[in-house]
Amino acid sequence: MSRFLPALAVISLLAPAAHAREQADFREKAKNAVERTDKDFENIVHPEKLDAEQRAHFDAALKDLHELREAIAAGKWEGGKERLERAIDNIDFLMKKAPMDDGDRQMLGIDLYTLRDIRDGWKP
Repeated sequence: MSRFLPALAVISLLAPAAHAREQADFREKAKNAVERTDKDFENIVHPEKLDAEQRAHFDAALKDLHELREAIAAGKWEGGKERLERAIDNIDFLMKKAPMDDGDRQMLGIDLYTLRDIRDGWKP
């Protein structure tokens, strides 16, 4: 048993560092995905072309993306997954209903896929 103690000591020292690195990687991935989606969303969806229902979804998605981006930058994760869920739902609605060309719709689809991947891996 005593010959395993050094190995256990090394593992116990490395595990927290590995977990911290995993969290840092996740935060960076989330930050990049939210920033890219926010930028794409603002460039692709033109609010002046939206009806009232679409505009409400647009405003809500934009608000959640901005708040999520600020929270991630500040390292505050409380409520982040819920914001992300709302943003995904609103962007998905707009991707299906708002006027845009097929290439833009495809780009938003890629952004949504990335956001869903972030949501599914959310552990902060």
